[in-house]
Amino acid sequence: MKYSTILFDSDDTLLDFHASERKAIFEAFEQAKLYFDQEMLAVYSDINKSLWRALERAELTTDELLVERFRRFFEKYGYKKDPKEMNDLYFHCLADTDFVIDGAVEVLENLKDKYELNIITNGVGFIQSSRLEKSDIRKYFKRIFISGEIGANKPSKVFFDHVLAAVEEKDRSKILVIGDSLTSDIKGAANCGLDSIYIGDESKITDIKPTYTVSKISEILNII
Repeated sequence: MKYSTILFDSDDTLLDFHASERKAIFEAFEQAKLYFDQEMLAVYSDINKSLWRALERAELTTDELLVERFRRFFEKYGYKKDPKEMNDLYFHCLADTDFVIDGAVEVLENLKDKYELNIITNGVGFIQSSRLEKSDIRKYFKRIFISGEIGANKPSKVFFDHVLAAVEEKDRSKILVIGDSLTSDIKGAANCGLDSIYIGDESKITDIKPTYTVSKISEILNII
């Protein structure tokens, strides 16, 4: 086998963040007694995604992002609610979700005895840890690297240097990154000289080049 160690992204690679987000955000607004519908979810998601991209570019901190997304949303709809309180409520709901991407468990079962599996994820420590535990896939991984605990986000060199210092394999040609984000997972891998598998739409690939591309997680078994 060419690789000995695999670094898996979590959200939308193994865990279904879209399903988790939808469930948690509706529950949070219901508990806050604020109206929320499908159209508003799309608006919130757009705000959230734009801020996470800004975070990847180091234009704001994680703490700023978590409050700013609700501040902007409340400003748009005229809601008089503390954005930090809303984020705390949302986090409580999000931490209780356990949705897994179709095919992920079967892939992990196939790989668990052949490779050292680790997770690399941007996010808040207790949220990501809780979701991994509740989804029952935590057992497949030796280490969990979470940006909120490291103090740096993918694709930064600080994040990946921390990960590479911790894993046992030191030959970078034997370490593989798997994820759904070109700007986070694949860019971070390329910057560190690591091979990568991009799970997504090949037509979206521009200047950030993965080593391999698949359309769904089950297809990675054809590569490794």
